[in-house]
Amino acid sequence: MVKNESYVCNQLYSIPLADLQPDPDQPRKYFDPAALEELTASIARNSVMTPIFFRIQDGTKMIVAGERRCAAARNAGVASVPGIYVDTPNYTEISLIENMVRSDLNPVEEAEALDRLMKEHEYKQSDLCEILSKSKPYISETLSLNRLPAEIRDECRQNPSIPKKTLLTFAKKRLEEDMLKAYKKYKDGLSAAKGSGADGKTEKVKGIFGDMSATARKIAELDIKTLTKEERKNFAVSLQSMKAVVENAMAAIAE
Repeated sequence: MVKNESYVCNQLYSIPLADLQPDPDQPRKYFDPAALEELTASIARNSVMTPIFFRIQDGTKMIVAGERRCAAARNAGVASVPGIYVDTPNYTEISLIENMVRSDLNPVEEAEALDRLMKEHEYKQSDLCEILSKSKPYISETLSLNRLPAEIRDECRQNPSIPKKTLLTFAKKRLEEDMLKAYKKYKDGLSAAKGSGADGKTEKVKGIFGDMSATARKIAELDIKTLTKEERKNFAVSLQSMKAVVENAMAAIAE
């Protein structure tokens, strides 16, 4: 049995993957297969560059943050990963913050993780704002997603492509029945769009659609209010460049 005294907090260790177990309280429940494959290839070339965080519970090493890195490392045939030992009752905060900083959580996972933090530590929304450096509207809106019916939340854990703003429109409805109707209408619209044209997409541009959807989702979920003045300036420049590319493509389509 592993003794906690053999590890020093905030120190870096090389931990055999065979000794690490996933944490049942891990906020992230879904791993995008394509992203996991890319990370596996990267780790196969360069090994694991960013340490995971782990804690010890009843002699077992539990992953606090970095479960996707561990999964990719196993796929790549890596035997051990760099890990930092943490010994704090607030390990759920560490896991949530690390995932949020890396933009690894989909909206539903984030909402459920925030709700769990509030219940476990009796936090108020103002506490979460301070801990996570997020605005009050951001925290309030994110938590409102927990109002969504279980059917919607279960599907959205496995399908992170649905924008947070879209989910918020469902959550604002008063009745659960209305939320389900709005969600079904949204899915029907997506199915109709995919079915139009030559199976919705030609092989030549199929890969582009996935990248565009991922970029659009990240932009929609970005909390502009949290950006510094310099970050806003750089973001505006990037958007202008993207706008020019889109406008040129639209003009070419219209010809």
